[in-house]
Amino acid sequence: MSPEIIIIGVGSILRGDDGVGPRVIDELEKQNLPKNVLLHSGDICGLDLLKVFPGHDRVIIIDAARMGMPAGTVKIFNFTEIKKSDFKNIYSTHGMSLLETLTLGHELGVDPEIIVIGVEPLSTDPALALSPAIKAIIPDLIDKIKNCIDDLSRSRNC
Repeated sequence: MSPEIIIIGVGSILRGDDGVGPRVIDELEKQNLPKNVLLHSGDICGLDLLKVFPGHDRVIIIDAARMGMPAGTVKIFNFTEIKKSDFKNIYSTHGMSLLETLTLGHELGVDPEIIVIGVEPLSTDPALALSPAIKAIIPDLIDKIKNCIDDLSRSRNC
Protein backbone atom coordinates (compact mmCIF):
# COMPACT_ATOMS: atom_id res chain seq x y z
CA MET A 1 0.00 0.00 0.00
CA SER A 2 1.42 3.36 -1.02
CA PRO A 3 1.72 6.24 1.41
CA GLU A 4 -1.25 8.57 1.39
CA ILE A 5 0.88 11.70 0.88
CA ILE A 6 3.86 12.03 -1.44
CA ILE A 7 6.02 15.15 -1.32
CA ILE A 8 7.98 15.79 -4.49
CA GLY A 9 10.86 18.24 -4.71
CA VAL A 10 11.15 19.42 -8.31
CA GLY A 11 14.07 21.29 -9.84
CA SER A 12 17.67 21.16 -10.88
CA ILE A 13 20.31 21.40 -8.17
CA LEU A 14 22.67 22.64 -10.89
CA ARG A 15 20.68 25.86 -11.38
CA GLY A 16 20.89 27.66 -8.05
CA ASP A 17 17.48 28.41 -6.56
CA ASP A 18 15.76 26.16 -9.11
CA GLY A 19 17.00 23.35 -6.85
CA VAL A 20 14.92 24.50 -3.87
CA GLY A 21 12.57 21.50 -4.21
CA PRO A 22 15.25 18.79 -3.94
CA ARG A 23 17.07 20.77 -1.21
CA VAL A 24 13.88 20.94 0.86
CA ILE A 25 13.42 17.18 0.43
CA ASP A 26 16.98 16.72 1.76
CA GLU A 27 15.96 18.65 4.89
CA LEU A 28 12.63 16.82 5.24
CA GLU A 29 14.52 13.51 5.25
CA LYS A 30 16.04 14.63 8.58
CA GLN A 31 12.60 15.23 10.11
CA ASN A 32 10.37 12.82 11.98
CA LEU A 33 7.47 12.66 9.52
CA PRO A 34 4.35 10.50 9.76
CA LYS A 35 4.59 7.03 8.23
CA ASN A 36 1.98 7.91 5.59
CA VAL A 37 4.38 10.41 3.97
CA LEU A 38 6.77 9.48 1.18
CA LEU A 39 9.49 11.84 -0.03
CA HIS A 40 10.67 11.97 -3.64
CA SER A 41 13.45 14.20 -4.88
CA GLY A 42 15.05 14.85 -8.17
CA ASP A 43 15.42 16.66 -11.39
CA ILE A 44 11.95 15.52 -12.39
CA CYS A 45 10.19 17.28 -15.19
CA GLY A 46 7.58 16.78 -17.84
CA LEU A 47 5.87 13.47 -18.16
CA ASP A 48 8.20 11.78 -15.65
CA LEU A 49 6.36 13.61 -12.89
CA LEU A 50 3.06 11.97 -13.88
CA LYS A 51 4.61 8.53 -13.31
CA VAL A 52 5.02 9.33 -9.60
CA PHE A 53 1.37 10.34 -8.98
CA PRO A 54 -0.52 7.01 -9.27
CA GLY A 55 -1.25 5.30 -5.98
CA HIS A 56 -1.15 8.48 -3.93
CA ASP A 57 -4.23 10.34 -2.72
CA ARG A 58 -2.41 13.59 -2.08
CA VAL A 59 0.63 15.13 -3.75
CA ILE A 60 2.63 18.10 -2.48
CA ILE A 61 5.02 19.56 -5.05
CA ILE A 62 7.77 21.98 -4.02
CA ASP A 63 9.22 24.00 -6.86
CA ALA A 64 10.80 27.33 -7.71
CA ALA A 65 8.13 29.54 -9.26
CA ARG A 66 8.40 32.92 -10.92
CA MET A 67 5.48 34.78 -9.36
CA GLY A 68 6.76 38.35 -9.65
CA MET A 69 7.29 38.59 -5.89
CA PRO A 70 10.37 39.17 -3.71
CA ALA A 71 12.88 36.30 -3.62
CA GLY A 72 12.02 33.81 -0.91
CA THR A 73 8.27 34.41 -1.06
CA VAL A 74 6.42 31.15 -0.50
CA LYS A 75 2.93 30.61 -1.84
CA ILE A 76 0.74 27.52 -1.48
CA PHE A 77 -1.58 26.73 -4.39
CA ASN A 78 -4.37 24.18 -4.51
CA PHE A 79 -4.79 22.65 -7.95
CA THR A 80 -7.97 24.65 -8.56
CA GLU A 81 -5.96 27.88 -8.12
CA ILE A 82 -3.39 26.97 -10.75
CA LYS A 83 -3.96 28.43 -14.20
CA LYS A 84 -4.36 25.68 -16.77
CA SER A 85 -1.95 25.50 -19.68
CA ASP A 86 -3.18 26.12 -23.21
CA PHE A 87 -0.07 24.31 -24.57
CA LYS A 88 0.59 27.16 -27.05
CA ASN A 89 4.32 27.41 -26.31
CA ILE A 90 5.15 23.73 -26.13
CA TYR A 91 6.73 21.90 -29.02
CA SER A 92 7.68 18.61 -27.34
CA THR A 93 6.53 16.66 -24.31
CA HIS A 94 10.21 16.45 -23.28
CA GLY A 95 10.19 20.14 -22.41
CA MET A 96 6.92 20.30 -20.54
CA SER A 97 6.80 22.68 -17.59
CA LEU A 98 5.09 21.87 -14.32
CA LEU A 99 2.01 23.76 -15.53
CA GLU A 100 1.68 21.69 -18.71
CA THR A 101 2.34 18.48 -16.81
CA LEU A 102 -0.35 19.17 -14.22
CA THR A 103 -2.85 20.20 -16.91
CA LEU A 104 -2.14 17.07 -18.95
CA GLY A 105 -2.39 14.88 -15.85
CA HIS A 106 -5.79 16.37 -15.08
CA GLU A 107 -6.96 15.78 -18.66
CA LEU A 108 -5.74 12.15 -18.51
CA GLY A 109 -7.46 11.52 -15.18
CA VAL A 110 -4.21 11.20 -13.24
CA ASP A 111 -5.79 13.38 -10.64
CA PRO A 112 -4.76 13.08 -6.99
CA GLU A 113 -5.30 16.05 -4.71
CA ILE A 114 -2.40 18.33 -5.68
CA ILE A 115 -0.85 21.11 -3.64
CA VAL A 116 1.97 23.16 -5.17
CA ILE A 117 4.31 25.09 -2.90
CA GLY A 118 6.00 27.73 -5.02
CA VAL A 119 9.13 29.55 -3.90
CA GLU A 120 10.13 32.75 -5.70
CA PRO A 121 13.79 32.24 -6.71
CA LEU A 122 16.46 34.92 -6.66
CA SER A 123 18.55 33.28 -9.37
CA THR A 124 18.30 30.17 -11.50
CA ASP A 125 21.68 30.73 -13.13
CA PRO A 126 24.11 27.81 -13.03
CA ALA A 127 25.22 27.28 -9.41
CA LEU A 128 25.40 24.36 -6.99
CA ALA A 129 24.13 26.25 -3.93
CA LEU A 130 20.93 28.06 -3.09
CA SER A 131 21.18 31.82 -2.75
CA PRO A 132 21.36 33.14 0.83
CA ALA A 133 17.81 34.54 0.45
CA ILE A 134 16.37 31.11 -0.34
CA LYS A 135 18.55 29.23 2.13
CA ALA A 136 17.27 31.53 4.89
CA ILE A 137 13.61 30.61 4.34
CA ILE A 138 14.12 26.81 4.40
CA PRO A 139 13.33 26.38 8.16
CA ASP A 140 10.04 28.29 7.79
CA LEU A 141 9.25 26.35 4.63
CA ILE A 142 9.79 23.06 6.48
CA ASP A 143 7.36 24.23 9.19
CA LYS A 144 4.75 25.15 6.53
CA ILE A 145 5.12 21.75 4.90
CA LYS A 146 4.74 19.95 8.23
CA ASN A 147 1.60 22.01 8.95
CA CYS A 148 0.32 21.14 5.49
CA ILE A 149 0.92 17.41 6.18
CA ASP A 150 -1.05 17.74 9.43
CA ASP A 151 -3.89 19.54 7.66
CA LEU A 152 -4.03 16.98 4.82
CA SER A 153 -3.95 14.12 7.33
CA ARG A 154 -7.04 15.68 8.90
CA SER A 155 -8.66 16.07 5.45
CA ARG A 156 -8.31 19.83 5.43
CA ASN A 157 -6.67 22.09 2.87
CA CYS A 158 -3.20 23.46 3.50
